[in-house]
Amino acid sequence: MWLKNPLKTIFSHTWVPLTTTLILEFIIFESIGRNQGQPGFASLSTIILILNQLSIFGIMAVGMNMVIISGGIDLSIGSLSAMSGVVSAFVAVHLASDFPSYILISYILGIAVGLLTGITIGSLIAFLEIPPFIVTLAFMSLLRGLANIITAGKPISPLPENFLFIGRERFLDTIPVSVIIFILIFICGHIILNFTQLGRYIYAIGGNEESARLSGVNIRKTKLIVYAICGTLSALAGVILASRMGSGSPKVGIGDELAVIASVVIGGTSLSGGRGTMWGTLLGLSVVFTLNTGLNWIGIETFGQQVTLGLVILTAILIDKLQQKLR
Repeated sequence: MWLKNPLKTIFSHTWVPLTTTLILEFIIFESIGRNQGQPGFASLSTIILILNQLSIFGIMAVGMNMVIISGGIDLSIGSLSAMSGVVSAFVAVHLASDFPSYILISYILGIAVGLLTGITIGSLIAFLEIPPFIVTLAFMSLLRGLANIITAGKPISPLPENFLFIGRERFLDTIPVSVIIFILIFICGHIILNFTQLGRYIYAIGGNEESARLSGVNIRKTKLIVYAICGTLSALAGVILASRMGSGSPKVGIGDELAVIASVVIGGTSLSGGRGTMWGTLLGLSVVFTLNTGLNWIGIETFGQQVTLGLVILTAILIDKLQQKLR
């Protein structure tokens, strides 16, 4: 059977080409690095570096994966992460500097911005039936503008030392706290998609919304929850990024939605909805950020990385279409 239809077999198991690609990336960049006199790419320290870089994007990708599986899209996550980081930093500077216990409040308020934004976006999509692309594109501009207004276009810094905990602290001086947070959120996302009623509803809506409605699925409630989750996780990512950078900047997060969407789609989540897994998204993230780290390792500049990311996104879309035709 495999010999009769090898393409269908390969592309129906996303982990096979992704795992192969990931292994090849380490081999190729290690070889090029050795030729350039800088071996060590295939090492534990590099893996931790990659995990640290992808952790913030990974947190956003968990929410984005749910949105895309449900048949939607969210283009506002980069701007929302910037806005949440700005709000959290603003509170930290004006309150937590005098009252250290308020650091937790600054985190919570920053995340609350994401929750409220997600609920608003979800309501517009679910109840007014405005296309997700239009709503989230509008919020992408709105949130970026508000972040610049609050800060007058300048970063909020310096931030209190204890605010930097979730962005810079390392467990046992090895594993970044942000990586641990990502792992916990990833596990929760996997459980939601595979072992809860909400997960079944998400797949049902993405697969065939009308059939899901006739089956008794509360379409509006499910969409609202999905966008609320995505908004909350994007805000958490923004707070962690502000903590890591030591400032709340309105300029961060530009284009992050592309990297997140690319990782999710590369991981096997269909842009048309109804199909995808958290494990696939994790592999997609690993492929994308190993590629970025490897390009930095061998001295490829940012512009070259942007071209590469564009090609990766295009490849992911083509693979998605090929998978649909093979089914």
